[in-house]
Amino acid sequence: MADTSEEIEAQIERLRDIAETLEDGDIGLAEAKRLRDEADDLLETLREVLETDDGRIIEVDPDEQED
Repeated sequence: MADTSEEIEAQIERLRDIAETLEDGDIGLAEAKRLRDEADDLLETLREVLETDDGRIIEVDPDEQED
């Protein structure tokens, strides 16, 4: 199993990819709905992990974040 911070980073990156795809608007309605559902699932998972991660702090490097 991957480290929790690595899992979180991967999920956030996937959310960014989904957002970019949806913003481009070059997809059909069915694909947009599938991506929205995937994003909702990822967000729910992240909420659960961040709320119950045994009080561990996960450091985020601001230089690695995109604007």
